[in-house]
Amino acid sequence: MLFRALIFCLSLSSASLGFAYPNFIGKGYHNCLTCHYNPFGNGPLNDYGRGVAASAIGGRLFINDSITDEKLSDHSGFLFNKAKKDSMFKPAFDYRGMTLRRNLETDEPQEAWINMQMDANLTVEFGENKKFLATYTYSIVPSNSLPAGKAEYGVVAGEDLVFSREHYLGYKISPNLGVYLGKMDKVFGIRVPDHTAYSRLLSGNGQYGSSHGVVVHYGKEKFDLGGQVFIGDLQKDKEYQSTGIASKFEYSVTDKVRMGLSFLNEAFEESTNTAYSFLTKMGVGKGSSLMFEMGRVSTTPETGDPVTQQYIFLQNHFYIFRGFYFLTTYEQRIPDTTGTTENHRFSPGFQYFPFQRLEFRGDLTNSKEYSTGSAAKDTWEFLGQVHLWF
Repeated sequence: MLFRALIFCLSLSSASLGFAYPNFIGKGYHNCLTCHYNPFGNGPLNDYGRGVAASAIGGRLFINDSITDEKLSDHSGFLFNKAKKDSMFKPAFDYRGMTLRRNLETDEPQEAWINMQMDANLTVEFGENKKFLATYTYSIVPSNSLPAGKAEYGVVAGEDLVFSREHYLGYKISPNLGVYLGKMDKVFGIRVPDHTAYSRLLSGNGQYGSSHGVVVHYGKEKFDLGGQVFIGDLQKDKEYQSTGIASKFEYSVTDKVRMGLSFLNEAFEESTNTAYSFLTKMGVGKGSSLMFEMGRVSTTPETGDPVTQQYIFLQNHFYIFRGFYFLTTYEQRIPDTTGTTENHRFSPGFQYFPFQRLEFRGDLTNSKEYSTGSAAKDTWEFLGQVHLWF
């Protein structure tokens, strides 16, 4: 049972929708709304984002030199078709699968294949200057990738999880101001695709952490400011729903450096969480980047004493050649700031986009835990994934 639970938790690692990769500040993209419908990233790409993925992010493996990047961008639409800028309807499909090998430090490592993401999305843009949008993502998680079921959604072992990953209506009041109503991820921290990162798990922003509510976004060339009021994921059972507020502010100090602050407060039936973080995203050289986030999360139960946890997330994204990156991720977690226990994870890896619509990623993770007077044996795991989007 412990192994199954661990597989499930790790199956969420690195899962994302589309190019929800803030690392691309190294390419000069500071604002998520440039490439996504969601002003804080994640979810389907807009037409410009698809074009960028084809002409600047993806490599050119098996692509003839006579085919220009401009032509690749023109044919970055749904199912390899030419992007139709004037079309109201923008469909998309996403699949992501992962092989997990754990206990590599032993003579009997264990292996499993997990289907992390099987999504169908439709976004509709309408109104003058496309100031209105509606988007819906239908998602299936097969039962073999949910060995213990999914209690939050009332799904037991052996059943598939079928749910909406996100859905919302958006209205651009002005070029700089927008309001969004529906189910979205919480506005907090760096929205890295690594969903089991301490920065996402501890703040309640894992793969199933989205919530129904209202998001307001105000952004200009130098900054983005967002606020959110949420009432919980109404698809979950009542005990797993939370109500609260979240906010984030980011400011571009220079063309290469962006800094920000986040705050979140949410209440469950039996506890309240308060989280805040400081973040920095930095472009380095030709397409490389460095990201840092440090935060604290305080949990106050109805009975008992509050507990404050602290985390650090640090990741580089080093450009090797077009489409190929070397990554190194370091994480620290202090489960109780009044204690001496610490968790550390170090993960070298790679990310490769041989061409648009295909991504490979591999991460070798070393985990260790220690406290004053004791230390646990290091563990090693390998996570390899393939991502297809259309």
